[in-house]
Amino acid sequence: MVTVDPLPERTRLFHVGIPKSGTTALQNAASSGRDALRRHGVLYPGTKVNHRLAVLSFMGRRWGWTADAVPDTKHWDALMEEIEEETSRRIWFGHEFASEADGETARRFAEAIGPTCHVVVTLRSPGAILPSAWQQYVKAGVPIHFDEWLEAVVADPPDRSVTRGFHDRNNQSLVVRRWADAVGPDRVTVIVLDKMRPELLFNTFEQLLGLPTGLLEAPDLGGFAANRGLTVPEVELFVALNELIRPHGVEWDEFERLVRNGAQRRIMDARRADEPKPQLPEWAVERASELGTTYAKEIAETGVRVVGDLELLSEKVPARPVGQELPTDIPISLAAEAMAGMLSAASWRGAFFGDQDTSALEREKVARKAVVDRAARQVSTADIARFGWRFVAYRVARLRTGITRLFRR
Repeated sequence: MVTVDPLPERTRLFHVGIPKSGTTALQNAASSGRDALRRHGVLYPGTKVNHRLAVLSFMGRRWGWTADAVPDTKHWDALMEEIEEETSRRIWFGHEFASEADGETARRFAEAIGPTCHVVVTLRSPGAILPSAWQQYVKAGVPIHFDEWLEAVVADPPDRSVTRGFHDRNNQSLVVRRWADAVGPDRVTVIVLDKMRPELLFNTFEQLLGLPTGLLEAPDLGGFAANRGLTVPEVELFVALNELIRPHGVEWDEFERLVRNGAQRRIMDARRADEPKPQLPEWAVERASELGTTYAKEIAETGVRVVGDLELLSEKVPARPVGQELPTDIPISLAAEAMAGMLSAASWRGAFFGDQDTSALEREKVARKAVVDRAARQVSTADIARFGWRFVAYRVARLRTGITRLFRR
């Protein structure tokens, strides 16, 4: 087992991802084990699974496609207030969206977190990440097929107009270099995931935080909370749905409630189908391996601490069988689960017709207010004046009608 010295007490461990490198498993383990962490000298701030809203608000990055959907900075302020109040424990926080930070934003993070900041970057071979990364975009409403997406993002040079954030957070050596420049290479730890040693990730975090071995455990969660991968028929269903709805001005809040927290949640929690998973075509396997080789070489040159084997970044994944066609039909059970999930969510009962989802209702109130505020900002003074005169004319006409009816009696 690899041995890593614990970070100094009161260190602020900022885990920046990258996405699809065990981040969800770590966040679920930390959030479910908050009390145990605290007893062993580690604070995992807040009450939610992760610190996504705080990180997004600091970056000024929106969540979803609605133009003004940047979380309020109160989320970051509340996080830092809790961190500042801690005087003795090590602190563990972060979110994988921080891996998108450019050099200037990484430096702002470092300054805001303070001199005890230690950045952890978790990595995985590009070949293993690509199918999962594409699925995340589809789950978030992007209407693009796998091969079309691959041809853009792993091209040489890549087409950065396609899912722009992917390039910022998946150029692995660039991510490591940005954070090494921001905090210094001696305050960056890179962990390379190893499928032959699945315990490496949790054990390294335990050692960094001075925790007993085995304290971190992934809770037994449903497929949605664990962010399980979709099968080919499942993901193609949502590609087709995205293609149908995106041209019609669907708001992100509607999509998140009905599709993400309705159809997707129900499918990911309820279905366990023996169906193929998305795989890279042979040419993409080769290209991903080339990228991994380049990343490994460049990361080694940064001088950061590396836990695990950088050569694993160039590992080749099994390729898609030649001639395998995308499905043109999906199982009736899959369509039924998706429709049931959306109908349940539309009636404010989650994905499974449970009790009223009060948290969803509260989010809807906030979303409706945002829509009204956005519409108000788009109405000119002239529009208001015209509406006012029309209203007056309407009231006068109603009054005249009433008087006429009165004298006819």
